[in-house]
Amino acid sequence: MRIKLYIYNPYPAPAGSGSDTSLVRFLSSIDKNKYEIVLLSLRNNINSLSKIKFIRLNSISTFFSFFKIRRIILKDKSKKIIFFSTQYFVNVWSIIFLRRIDNIKLFIYEVVHPIEFDFSFSCLEFLKKKILKFLVIKFYKKADLITGNSYELSSDVSKMVNKKVITIYNPCFFKINKIKRRINKKTVRVLNISRFEMQKDHMTLLKGISNSKYKSRIILSLVGYGSQKKKIIKYAEDNNINLKIYKSTNLKKFYIKNDIYISTSLYEGLPTTMVEAASFCMPIISSNFKSGANEILQQGRTGHLFEVSDYKELSRIIDSFFENKKIFYIKEKKCRKILSKFSHYENIKKFNKSLDNLVK
Repeated sequence: MRIKLYIYNPYPAPAGSGSDTSLVRFLSSIDKNKYEIVLLSLRNNINSLSKIKFIRLNSISTFFSFFKIRRIILKDKSKKIIFFSTQYFVNVWSIIFLRRIDNIKLFIYEVVHPIEFDFSFSCLEFLKKKILKFLVIKFYKKADLITGNSYELSSDVSKMVNKKVITIYNPCFFKINKIKRRINKKTVRVLNISRFEMQKDHMTLLKGISNSKYKSRIILSLVGYGSQKKKIIKYAEDNNINLKIYKSTNLKKFYIKNDIYISTSLYEGLPTTMVEAASFCMPIISSNFKSGANEILQQGRTGHLFEVSDYKELSRIIDSFFENKKIFYIKEKKCRKILSKFSHYENIKKFNKSLDNLVK
């Protein structure tokens, strides 16, 4: 009899999202002869994976959906069940609602550093995050397996909940794509791929470009979607920034045609797009956010780092790219050499080994 594996992804993002792309890669790698997979969601299924049953839960929130999930699992007669979920607001309810069911193992995967709890953009969000942090500290240790997508994230979650956390990187590195870039001395094409939300801090990127003495020679390409789009466009128009916005799942062409990748996030888990940019031989500038930036850029040895939200420092680094590209390409070559730890093969293997160990 196959082992039942429930995967809960309540709000799948459009194709191209880093965490959802990683989830699809994990799911695709699982031995379907060994595991019977059921994908649960509050939205319609956007992933056409074969041999996976899909159940859409009709519920108003993640919290209330767990009443239905619990009923589904209690009716399941499988001898061995694994329940897999990601992100704090889902993982907490997984543990609270399901931990007392005898034949279930809880496998949680965290994709955002816990510093997230320190960033709030409204009073309601502040209150929700304080409650969620309390629940994480109290209940995370009751999960059977806790994993994180960067070493720094895993280490800090481990200290917070007083339980071992294993690192399984996003399986996002496949190979080095050597690109012969046409260096235009007059213009520099800057790329950023991320959701248009406060967490990604596009305003620091825009201010950094606006304060550069080479602003008129910069073409900024943003690939993404989100609530901050109008604000981003308005700032660019008001400050004469040459901005192009795209919504695309074919990211390869953007890595090829742009000159440098800049990330300005306030916090992350592990930024898949930075690994992908490095695999396309792009020099990288990034805010020194928690977590993942240092694991990719090695404290500045394999890329350029600036303090979170410091747009003036970002402007100076952008200016130095115009004035001395050589140092950026030296660091970029060093970055290629450390990408193997994000290997698709190695991290897929680690994920599947973790699954198997739970039901031995």
